[in-house]
Amino acid sequence: MDFIGYLKFQITMPDILNNTTPAASTNASVHPVHNVGLFHSYCEYPSGLRFQNQEPGETIVLFVRRHFITNVPWILITLLLAIAPFILLPFFQVINVLPVQIPEGLSSVLFFFYFLVIFAYGFTNFLHWFYNVGIVTDRNVLDIDYAELVNVHIAATRVTQIEDVSYHQNGFFKTFFNYGDVFIQTAATNPDFEFLRIPNPARAVDLIRQLIGPRRP
Repeated sequence: MDFIGYLKFQITMPDILNNTTPAASTNASVHPVHNVGLFHSYCEYPSGLRFQNQEPGETIVLFVRRHFITNVPWILITLLLAIAPFILLPFFQVINVLPVQIPEGLSSVLFFFYFLVIFAYGFTNFLHWFYNVGIVTDRNVLDIDYAELVNVHIAATRVTQIEDVSYHQNGFFKTFFNYGDVFIQTAATNPDFEFLRIPNPARAVDLIRQLIGPRRP
């Protein structure tokens, strides 16, 4: 799966999700399918979701990304930086003290550049959350790690190559909001997989164990 194909998959997700015709699969009549929203972090048997190089009849069992609550720190920082000038500048004007004397013609340019940097910070963090996803099908496991617009790492392995799966959940916030880290151990020649800070880690582990259970001795 190349980055261009993956990017197309993600950008067209809203249109795909509106498709009410599910993919043909023997599991469709056994397990209920669910609509996955644009900002969902966890969905079992998502309806209408596709990815590049998906095999005929291959069913997506689980779609995950980081819990949305993990975005709160950078969202708060973005909001604080956005409102800071409207609080600090009037305050400095009241006390008649400005840290730096800025020429009047340059202030608008600096103001625009300041908010452009804030937007870039928030948008980059959003993309990092949105494009880092894990997909588990009845045949494969995909771990898609997005770093930058031109840098994405996609790892995949067969379900039959999974040796063990476990999860780690500690701390008040992870327990309260029910998110944690899922670790998938594969055969020695394959890389291990990590789905970090995803919702319902215990349930995700149960689903993967159901897939590998019949194949384990």
